[in-house]
Amino acid sequence: MKKIYWTFYFLLFVLVILSIGSLMIGTPFIYLDQLFATFIGKESSSLALIVREFRVPRLLISLLAGACLGVSGYILQGVTRNELADSSILGINAGAGFLVMLYLGFFSHYSLPFLLLVVAFLGGVLAACCVYLAAYDRNGFLGMNRILLSVNAGLSALTLLCTIQLSKENYGFVNAWLAGSIWGASWPYVWALLPWAVILIPLGGLYAQRIGLLSFGQERAQGLGLNVAKSQKILLLLAVALASGSVAVTGSLSFVGLLAPHAAKLVVRKENNWTFVLSGLFGSIFLLSADMVARVILPSGEVPTGILIALFGAPYFLYALFIRQKHALNS
Repeated sequence: MKKIYWTFYFLLFVLVILSIGSLMIGTPFIYLDQLFATFIGKESSSLALIVREFRVPRLLISLLAGACLGVSGYILQGVTRNELADSSILGINAGAGFLVMLYLGFFSHYSLPFLLLVVAFLGGVLAACCVYLAAYDRNGFLGMNRILLSVNAGLSALTLLCTIQLSKENYGFVNAWLAGSIWGASWPYVWALLPWAVILIPLGGLYAQRIGLLSFGQERAQGLGLNVAKSQKILLLLAVALASGSVAVTGSLSFVGLLAPHAAKLVVRKENNWTFVLSGLFGSIFLLSADMVARVILPSGEVPTGILIALFGAPYFLYALFIRQKHALNS
């Protein structure tokens, strides 16, 4: 238990250091004394504008979205009993992205930050329902042997097809969003995502306690008094809401929900409240780190954060898939 406490405090320390670095890194680079001066009102108005109106919102969006994606991935892996489950792999991000793309591309003049989160949630629910129906069996449980029959590829193809119909003005913007550019780095989107995360993450933690019972197997969990089908639906709905809200303001970010729970389980070694908390913490660290690297990896400009995360997440996914298949063959 002491190891978990020390790890938790260490990760908090790392998150604080990364947060300070995130406020400093960029064009222009802001030194620590200048950063301190901006917060006490003694720095130039131009630097204060950059920090308060651009970098602080981007920092908060990265922290909130990363935590939401990490927690969403933990819940999805716990409910499906599939260690490779992630909102991007199961098509939830693609569903949210499809409706957001339609909304931004054709109805952008009605753009409201919180409404964007609702639109993304509806798209995520649509995709999740298709996945759920594909994985449903006669006993009312999720049939994990069919969970990989997701609609991810179909929705992604449909999204790309619809981008052809966009105007030239919206085409570049939507493509940047699909690459995961953390485009919603402004205070209106912070105020939209903040209550979304503050309400759903604790609610997810409350219901995630049922994941421990689900780990015993669906039949045994039901024998212990758990309404398995109802619990799965609630947990899936929470996971979809958390992932979709993040997708709405950051763009399509893949593999954060896969990597963060895996890192948490390396520390805790089992599924409990600490795994839930560390999944959110690792999610924030991963997304914030990727966003910082994305700003400095090119001499001029920046790489979309989603592309950078995919460069690390995709090889890990293939490695985890190989290990899973190897264990299946040996068992």
